[in-house]
Amino acid sequence: MADDKIINKIIKRKCKEIFPEDVFQKGTSRVYYDDNGYYLTHIEFQPYSLKRGTFLNVGLSFLFGKGENLLYDFSYDNEIRVGKEFIEFIDETQFERDIVKYVELANEYIHKYREFRDIQYAKEYMMNYLNDSNWNPYYKAMLCFLTANIVQGQKYYQIFLDDPFFERIIERDHYPKRIEDLSKEYVLDMIRKQRHYWHSKPAMKKMKNYPVWE
Repeated sequence: MADDKIINKIIKRKCKEIFPEDVFQKGTSRVYYDDNGYYLTHIEFQPYSLKRGTFLNVGLSFLFGKGENLLYDFSYDNEIRVGKEFIEFIDETQFERDIVKYVELANEYIHKYREFRDIQYAKEYMMNYLNDSNWNPYYKAMLCFLTANIVQGQKYYQIFLDDPFFERIIERDHYPKRIEDLSKEYVLDMIRKQRHYWHSKPAMKKMKNYPVWE
């Protein structure tokens, strides 16, 4: 337990030194967020039960969800674990030296993902580089609606509706079952509700205030 406290302290210190000032820590956890309005960049220094130390996971949490969990399964290369090598804690000096490469790598992803603030760019990226498996059609649909591309948005939302894997999730979380119910304003309202919900959580109180998304 003493080692865990030292690890957390070192990670926090290095993140404060290297990350942009507005990236915030989720409570006292090893999770950090960069708030970009309709999505959060999610940085996790993941522990390992058998050893002291960390992996590194980075992805996007889109605020398109209907449930009380952040959607967190997108990355540029479709691999959330961007730091696959486990950095083990041997001693304080060694860990402080070694963890820098993961904090710097996470910082690179933070700046990469900020490009998605341009919704048109985000939509074009999704269309050009992602297949139509998993949540990808849903992401594409939401970005199409946000850019007022209604016909294309309806096409991808129908793919989402027709996927048997999502049948239970659609029922449980009350996703619209009619594509005619989807629009830019519907998606904007969903984002606003998600932002309000997460902003109300004590561990997430450092989320920004974005007038356009609130």
